[in-house]
Amino acid sequence: MQYFLKNQEIGDIVKPKEMVIIKTSSKYIDAMKLMLERKVFSAPVLGEDGKVNTVLDLLDIVGYIIEFLGLKNPQTLERLKQSPKEFSNILRNSGELFSQSTIQTVLGANLKPEKLVACRENTSCYDVIQAYNSVVSKVFILDKRNEIINLVSPIDILSMVAQNIHYLGAVGKRKIGELGVAIPFKRCYRKDERVIIIIKDFLGENFIAAPIVDDRNKLIANFSVSNIRTLHHDFDELMLPVKDFLEYQKIKEKKYVTSINEISLFPLTSTFEDTLENTIYKLVATRVHRLWVVDNEGKPLSMITIDSILKLISLKSMEIDS
Repeated sequence: MQYFLKNQEIGDIVKPKEMVIIKTSSKYIDAMKLMLERKVFSAPVLGEDGKVNTVLDLLDIVGYIIEFLGLKNPQTLERLKQSPKEFSNILRNSGELFSQSTIQTVLGANLKPEKLVACRENTSCYDVIQAYNSVVSKVFILDKRNEIINLVSPIDILSMVAQNIHYLGAVGKRKIGELGVAIPFKRCYRKDERVIIIIKDFLGENFIAAPIVDDRNKLIANFSVSNIRTLHHDFDELMLPVKDFLEYQKIKEKKYVTSINEISLFPLTSTFEDTLENTIYKLVATRVHRLWVVDNEGKPLSMITIDSILKLISLKSMEIDS
């Protein structure tokens, strides 16, 4: 598979996408509505100098929300716990002001240029896989004039792998539990945990998704940073228990075209007995970002991400057909 990935050019596998580019002068609410309508969770940012120098993603939004609300301050957190109703009023009153903030204000002085990674159409799939990490989830494709003409995401490459699954050989038939492709998740939350606490943890502990469980620790939902995509100015929604927030989000999103990959309640799962091949097919067919590995009682044990699979199959050791 590694040999195949090194000889497969990005330009041959990626279909043209309608690019969304946001200006630093754009208002937060306008940028979020545009990203929601176009179903993208990150976008290049065009500066005042006419150059793209960073990428805006939903974790940037989370960071600004936490800073804007002062949630890094222990006293503010204590106020949230002791007087939730009062804090909800603060959020409600702050939402309108926040929604009018510019993207430049949201990003702040630190534009994080390392998030902007680009390639050419003749770059190999293997090289693009190596570029993906916890910060980079999209690689932008440049033309000869160094202008962004397209992007390639991990699901694009995994879809190509699914169409050429025979290159995995016997490895594709091996079980997830044998391959070590499942990775630990950092935190698990009960269904009644407030959303604002979860997104604070996302930022503070550097992760973007968590399993949500019921009172018996059974998986009932997936909550990720992408779930704040409908948050425009109703910031008091952040005080909702996470399960209620997801149910309300489902109602709000009816006005937009949605697909199975956006479903958060009762998410798709996997087990250690599933084969790598079937896991790849499941991810590609549903276009979800991750699968939660559960035990026989439905309790989450670990997770499988598209990135963890791509990193695994690009290893030289995976060439061994055994």
